[in-house]
This record gives sequence, structure tokens and C-alpha cells, in this order.
Amino acid sequence: MSKNVEEEISIIITLYKTPIENIQLLNQYRNFKVLIFNQAEKDDSKKKLDEILKFNFEYYSSKKNLGNSRSSNILLSKVTTKYCLFTQPDVTVDVLTIKKLVNLMKLREDIIFAGPIIKSNEETETKDSKQKYIEKKNLDASCMLCDVKKTREIGFFDENFFLYWNDEDLMARVNKSNYIMIQSLDSFAIHKSSQSSKNDFKVDLIRGVSFKYGEYLYDYKYKKFRFIKLIRQFIQNFLFMLINFVFFKGKKALKNISFLIGILIFVKFIIFNRKAFL
Repeated sequence: MSKNVEEEISIIITLYKTPIENIQLLNQYRNFKVLIFNQAEKDDSKKKLDEILKFNFEYYSSKKNLGNSRSSNILLSKVTTKYCLFTQPDVTVDVLTIKKLVNLMKLREDIIFAGPIIKSNEETETKDSKQKYIEKKNLDASCMLCDVKKTREIGFFDENFFLYWNDEDLMARVNKSNYIMIQSLDSFAIHKSSQSSKNDFKVDLIRGVSFKYGEYLYDYKYKKFRFIKLIRQFIQNFLFMLINFVFFKGKKALKNISFLIGILIFVKFIIFNRKAFL
């Protein structure tokens, strides 16, 4: 007897200071097996989730922010279904779209990831297309269906990447394998233009540091690193930081500071871990 699509898929989602309105969107997955990892958990976090979500879900958590790669890997290790959907709490995707992605995955044995067209709040129309999918070198990982067994073969997320660039790294490894990634041309998901968590100093700092650190780590890992680029960006961000402070542009100065810290963390990481990339 063939399984219902809901029985073939697990939904995995990581949370970090996620607004309530985004958590409420998770009720769209009430008919699926849902695994949630909550980072920087507070004592009442699970209770609040139980009040908001109207279905049973598997819950994992950490008092610390472990980073997106580590938390996603923990969830992936718990998945028992053939497929899992990587998604974010501010993404809206209907059951029909998920079913279409599953059907596309079954067309070929070499498909490892399948994603819909990702649109913003304002965009809702999808053009008709006789072609069902196209092969892609990269997908938007905010909503992406994966074959769990094949993903295990190439390895889960590299936990050296904390928040950003882990998706690009995973897809770079796919492109080196015999598997392919596809994008559906007749289905879509909506990714809200607002950020996944409320703006605050700590969140903005973590994002900036993680982005710049991940950018250089990715370049270094795939032999694209240029020392002159690092020096130039360090000097530029240092000078712009001073200028932004003088003109009381605190948010821009914070971005410069976060990039400077990210560069320094990358340099420290490479000094102590260089042999791992040789």
C-alpha cells in the first residue's frame, strides 16, 4: 500500500528568538511529522510553543545558540522518513506544493534536493509552464525538500559554518557528486520579506559576524580565498566604522564592527585548523 505524502516527509525547523507570528505559521504543517530545534531556549519556551502549535511535534533545544548547521544536523539525525523539508518559520508553503516536490523527486534516482519557486509577500502569481522542473546548481534553502539517505551520503551541514554559507557549502558538495538539484516550475512558497527574528543588537551582531566569517571560510575551503581581499575589506570596514561613528550612524557602524570581528574569527580559525583543509 502506498504511503500518503504526509507519512513520507518530516519537516525540520530551527528557531532562534522567533516572533510569535512566525511560530503560528508552523500550524500549516500540522498533518506532518515536525521536528523543532529551539536555540537559546528559555525555561518557558516549550510551554509557549505548546500553547501556539495545535499539533504534536518532536522538540529539541539548547540553552546556547549552537548555530544553524549544528542544530539542523541534530534534527537530520533524528529523521526516520524518506524525505525531509528544510524550511524556516517565516515561510508559507501549502500541502499541494509539498506533494509536487515529492512527485518530482520520484521522477529520477539522481535527484537529491527539490525546491519550489520562492516569492516574497507581494508576489503570488506563478506563470504556467509545460516544463515541470529545471536543474539548478543552487537552490533557495529557505524551503527545500531533500532525500535523507542521499544527503547522509554526501554529509550533512559542515558545522564549521555557524549561520550563513552552510547551504552554499552543502550544495557545492552536491555539485561535486553524481546527484542533481531541481527547481519546480509550477509551485511556489512565500518567504516573508521581514527577518526571522526581532531586530536587536545581539542578533544583528551575530548575523554580521557569521556572514563575513562564513564568506571567507567558504572561499578558503573551495580554493577561492585571496589574502589581499581580506586585507582590503578589513581596512575598508575599519575606516567606514570610524566614519559612521562620527556621523552617528550606529547601525551601519555595528555592521562594520561585525564584519571586522568575522574576519578576525576566520583568521584565528584558519591558524588553528589549517591542516583540516589541506
